[in-house]
Amino acid sequence: MNFKTIATTLAGVVLFSAFADQGASAIGKTAKAELKFADGKDAGTVTLTEAASGVLLKYDLKGLMPGPHGLHVHEVGKCEGDFSSAGGIYNPLGASHGFLNEEGPMAGDLPNVIAASDGTAVAEVLSPYLNLSQDGDDGLFDGDGSALVLYEKADNYLSDPEGGAEPRIACGVLKAQ
Repeated sequence: MNFKTIATTLAGVVLFSAFADQGASAIGKTAKAELKFADGKDAGTVTLTEAASGVLLKYDLKGLMPGPHGLHVHEVGKCEGDFSSAGGIYNPLGASHGFLNEEGPMAGDLPNVIAASDGTAVAEVLSPYLNLSQDGDDGLFDGDGSALVLYEKADNYLSDPEGGAEPRIACGVLKAQ
């Protein structure tokens, strides 16, 4: 393990410890993003629920090309134009992109969405790197919010920018419920 990996791990432990005292009161807190394609058509929803060991994401998406698509939490709650308004991948700990990167992953990195032959994708995934309770400048609900961004291609879980999954094809602002 190199220094950056150790520092990122320690920072994650500190963040986890900061929220551990919230106990069961944070479990069950929810947020939702309604994703839209650039033409304004509905791409589906992603619901996030605080769990004991992270955030459970339930997605129900449609209108996709069959196959894998990258999905990330982004640092800005704006979905305008080509969705670059959503900024970069949510990364409060300064990690590198990707599950396969020894200095990663970023908190906003998520597993690829796999669309069926009819263009739908329905699944649940757990992200141990997210939480819905964090307040302040590094939280998902800070002053400029956060967004979920869906990509045309699969994330390769390693390279920057965004795992080679570009372009961004759908976006939804994350809203606390």
